[in-house]
Amino acid sequence: MLRRRLVIGGFIGAAIAAALVATDVLTGYYQKGLVEQRRERLKQLQRMSWYYLRADVNDITYTPDGKYRMTVWLENVFPEHAFYVMAPTIRAFIQIGPRWVEVPGKEIREEKFLSEGTVVNLKQKNYAGKVFEIIGSDYFELLPGYMHVKFDNTMFVSPEAEPKEEIVERTDNYYVYLRPIGADDKKLRRLNQFPGPVPVWIGMPPH
Repeated sequence: MLRRRLVIGGFIGAAIAAALVATDVLTGYYQKGLVEQRRERLKQLQRMSWYYLRADVNDITYTPDGKYRMTVWLENVFPEHAFYVMAPTIRAFIQIGPRWVEVPGKEIREEKFLSEGTVVNLKQKNYAGKVFEIIGSDYFELLPGYMHVKFDNTMFVSPEAEPKEEIVERTDNYYVYLRPIGADDKKLRRLNQFPGPVPVWIGMPPH
């Protein structure tokens, strides 16, 4: 009788152990599946952030009060793949000697431009911008007579309007030669051998 109980107990114990092992295996497969799904979603979001999203300097102009109005555009070049972008945070820096010095900026608040922090389903070309006060007499002249200026454009990309996890941060750096307000165009034309009108700004490759 005792032996029978021991045998039955052994079978029950083995069955319980097998069930626990099976549960553990199934849980492992399930968790692995979730990890793979999340990894695939993140890979797709990174693809959207770096290949589907395009952004660049739209224009730089002077304001009547002696400042610089800088605008950028951003668009989804594959609109069939929907994603959301938080309107960019734009910062500007002027090179003084070997250092980059940040300059103050104020957001452009017009109907055409996205307000900083706005989340938009990017289906068409959108614009954002700031007005910067860039003053410097000892600026570094990589191009004779021009200021060497860098703009940082930071955007956050997500597949949802109110993301819980998947968010990718993308920061673009735009380098330009910028004509100082009040500069002598004849001098700039002679120094740089411009064949026509002296440009306000000249885009540079990333560096």
